[in-house]
Amino acid sequence: MYFSVLMPTYNQASFIRRAIVSLQGQTYGKWELIIINDGSTDETEFYVSDFLSDKRIRYFRNEKNTGLGAALNQGLIQAKYDYIAYLPSDDYYFESHLETLAEKFAESPDISLTFSGVKYETSDTMSFSANQSCITIKKGYCLQLVQTSHRKSNHKWLERSEWVTENLASMYWHKLLRDGIFAPTRKVTCYWTNHPHQRHKILGEKYGGGLNYFRSYYGVSEPIRLKVSKYKFVDEEKLYGSFRKQSQAIAHSLKILIVGELAYNPERIYALEEAGHKLYGLWVQKPSFSFNTVGHLPFGHVEDIPYRDWKNKVEEVKPDIIYGLLNFGAVPLAYEVLTSCPQIPFVWHFKEGPSVCLRQGTWNELLHLYSHADGRIYLNETIRIWYEQFIPSSNASYILDGDLPKADYFTTNFSPKLSAKDGAIHTVIAGRMVGISTKDLLELSKNNIHIHLYTENYHDSREKQINEYKRVAPSHFHVHPHCSHSNWVKEFSQYDAGWLHSFESQNQGSLMKASWDDLNIPARINTYMAAGLPVIQKNNKGHIVATETKIKKFDIGILFKDCEDLCLKLRDQDLMEKLACNVMDKRMLFSFDYHVPALTSFFRKVIEQKKN
Repeated sequence: MYFSVLMPTYNQASFIRRAIVSLQGQTYGKWELIIINDGSTDETEFYVSDFLSDKRIRYFRNEKNTGLGAALNQGLIQAKYDYIAYLPSDDYYFESHLETLAEKFAESPDISLTFSGVKYETSDTMSFSANQSCITIKKGYCLQLVQTSHRKSNHKWLERSEWVTENLASMYWHKLLRDGIFAPTRKVTCYWTNHPHQRHKILGEKYGGGLNYFRSYYGVSEPIRLKVSKYKFVDEEKLYGSFRKQSQAIAHSLKILIVGELAYNPERIYALEEAGHKLYGLWVQKPSFSFNTVGHLPFGHVEDIPYRDWKNKVEEVKPDIIYGLLNFGAVPLAYEVLTSCPQIPFVWHFKEGPSVCLRQGTWNELLHLYSHADGRIYLNETIRIWYEQFIPSSNASYILDGDLPKADYFTTNFSPKLSAKDGAIHTVIAGRMVGISTKDLLELSKNNIHIHLYTENYHDSREKQINEYKRVAPSHFHVHPHCSHSNWVKEFSQYDAGWLHSFESQNQGSLMKASWDDLNIPARINTYMAAGLPVIQKNNKGHIVATETKIKKFDIGILFKDCEDLCLKLRDQDLMEKLACNVMDKRMLFSFDYHVPALTSFFRKVIEQKKN
């Protein structure tokens, strides 16, 4: 029995020698090693070069990263032997690993796959972990490559060109169940290294990763199809298909360098291309959350500027203006660019959240950006005044929500109301539930008011609470799959109103005491406006709350004191019809395209002021 051991590797030169040495030290010597260097940009070749004299080791290098599935399929094609094992370059085998796997296979021809136990933590005087290993599969995870071996078959690994997941069972293991049984050795014979650049941590939201970190880390340039959770599947090819046309440049068009990240509704930036401007992107290197959108963008024609040589590239491009945005993760990069390029007009556009910058230690950089940018864009008038507690006022300022969607989603394919069919009230939450207790939900259900939740990001971390809501109000609390932008109007317009963040302010009318909840405008308000829905917001009379100010300004929603008050207002047909009419009258104000002419004029104003 011989093993073909597959070693996919990407930028793990600092680990790879240990992995190879662990294989060479096996008590079972019947193996070959196939190293697939999947487009590494580090010193992987230098670190493995002296091992290649071993005739059992073969080395293949891809010019570009193709993804784990494609790299493994490449290895399967090259494999000479009938038993496949895996040794990721950051992991390693204990001496008896292959011998133990071979013994298990020898027990029965019905075994299609066998797997060892795995060690995943090492305690020392600097740290301690009570759970360091398991004899089968680590709780909360799937079978890992390093612990697994199977008989060679015709099955192929799921590739990035099909769709992406961090779950190896979905990528391959489930296919082998057709061929036979899975048999554990129940012996811990390998080590799964815990470090920040493990693939599941880069890709999986529940482990701190996400689509955009995955895109950035592996340098993916094509649109991605990603299974985020059982409620959400993102298909960028379909989602952004209409935003790939090359727009015509206009006379006196601007060269705009975007610095940072684009957050929610990132395709809005394509409206600047449609207006005839040329866009460049210098992106944060590690997006903090799944909503921190970075390039290479799957829409438009934004030209990426590599961070490693950004100063020289910016000198070549000579942008007319630098547009720094949008959330706390962009602050360090925007600060670096602003201080390094004082000669180029710089506009700083920030949304959330100043409180995070304070906690993370980037408060000084945030204030420097607002103090020294040539143009400042604020989320709303309330937060503009709040910032001016800390910085000098400036004439070159503008008010614009940073998460506004493209106008393309503000369609007219409205659906009939569910309430017209059953006489109940149906409300919707696009995103996460904020401030609605199980007691509130029970009271609403008693009044025949439904809540429909369209889960967005980080569903796994909220599933326990969602299950509790289902238990409390099984017939009035409904969980739906993620709704893509193109279906916002058709899907959400069937409801009567949409929930914003429900919270009780504590600022007593003092701006100094205002929290981020008081200052924020939730991104979901734009989704509801597209669908023609009045919004629902807790009444914080006597306090300063930016969202409440906006609702009152346009008269587009209910401000409620308690559940009884909310129920009365939702059943007030005259009130709801008036609010719905106001929403329809104002809805395009909540699209990015509507503001592009004014935003462009602001850019030109900043450029002229810089010249003078």
